[in-house]
Amino acid sequence: MSALVKNIMEKMVEDKLDQMLPQLNCCNCDRCRTDILCYALNRLKPKYVSTEQGELLSRVDSISITYEASIMTEIANAVEIVKKNPHHR
Repeated sequence: MSALVKNIMEKMVEDKLDQMLPQLNCCNCDRCRTDILCYALNRLKPKYVSTEQGELLSRVDSISITYEASIMTEIANAVEIVKKNPHHR
């Protein structure tokens, strides 16, 4: 199997976290950031694509208010969990 399979939800959540992080009043060290991303991604439906065209079409489809709200909600939930139980030292 030579086709590249990619979950574009990862990039969408990472981009939204970058936008939201300055207002979230939480640690932004690499460990906390990774924990926030993992928590949110584990609760969101993945969006797999195998071509650049598929990625573009899927991103356009995913810009809907519903997706954006879901991503923001899961990031906010993740921040609260990570703030209460940080793994960094």
